[in-house]
Amino acid sequence: MFRVFLSSIVTVWLAFLTAVLVESHRPANLKGVAGLEPTNKPSEDLLDLIEQSVWHRSTPLVLSEAAVNRYLGTVLNGRQAGPSYFFAQFDRVALDFQPGMCRLMLFWNTRGLRSTASIDFTVTRDKQEFVIVPVGGSYGRLPILRGALAMLIPACRSLCNALESDIRAISQMNEIRFEKQKVVLDPRFNAKR
Repeated sequence: MFRVFLSSIVTVWLAFLTAVLVESHRPANLKGVAGLEPTNKPSEDLLDLIEQSVWHRSTPLVLSEAAVNRYLGTVLNGRQAGPSYFFAQFDRVALDFQPGMCRLMLFWNTRGLRSTASIDFTVTRDKQEFVIVPVGGSYGRLPILRGALAMLIPACRSLCNALESDIRAISQMNEIRFEKQKVVLDPRFNAKR
């Protein structure tokens, strides 16, 4: 009787691990994410738009998800480093804007298959600085808790280094607000805090 019980527990555990493995290797659902399709049209220079908005400080700058993702696809040329280079090559980065939250999606080509990881985060203003708070994420389609996102820290650091001038310009805004498929950057001094 004990052997049957133990065999059942082992079988259920192995099935659970198999399901976790399969879900973590299935690419994220990209339905509803704008600006991922290839286009021959050059992307807008969003850095220039942001810098002009900061300079004039007259009206909020509204950037569509499609424009941001096309811009990121144009300006980011990444490459994988370290031992993982032999297994995966960096493909691209995309953002999915939702009300009050942003999802950063990282894409890799793993031996001809697309692998994804995502981080969901919020941005709030605390006095003179913006605070970015990760609230969750996923490896493929497997949802994970905030603490398990630590494996993505090197990729996020590389991303921040590559977009340093863009991040510096955005940090001069007084408010960053995520809405459905757009981000609102408000440079006005009298903007809500």
